[in-house]
Amino acid sequence: MLIQTTRFGELEFDPNEIVFFPHGIPGFQNFKKYTIISLEESPFFYIQSVENGDLAFVSISPFEFYPEYEFQLPDHVERELEVKSIEEVRVFNIVSVKGNLEEATTNLVAPIVMNASNRKAVQVILENTGYSTRHALFHNEADQKEGS
Repeated sequence: MLIQTTRFGELEFDPNEIVFFPHGIPGFQNFKKYTIISLEESPFFYIQSVENGDLAFVSISPFEFYPEYEFQLPDHVERELEVKSIEEVRVFNIVSVKGNLEEATTNLVAPIVMNASNRKAVQVILENTGYSTRHALFHNEADQKEGS
């Protein structure tokens, strides 16, 4: 299938690769079908709507940037996604880039959790965590000195 996109021009995707968000992504509930686009030699992905070519989210696998990132998947989400084993689960976090990539942040409070087996996904809003909606992706030297 083909879709005209703002970022990639004409994009061909396999309909079997569509990720279905039963509730959409918060703020974009009308769009429920997406495809995941990996960028070669990059830790970034695009979550591209296949229903609206103008709608795409830059995202990451949080474990590439925050190896100690963890959370408890709520039981109702686990049931909704029909998760049978942890190996089926993929996690993405949406990235916000305003200006320089070096200043990009990611939202660790609201991971996108996908069951890779059935390609269903939801954006989970975590409660009672120490994470924020604006974690810096790249730490500068001043941050490293403060943390050491």
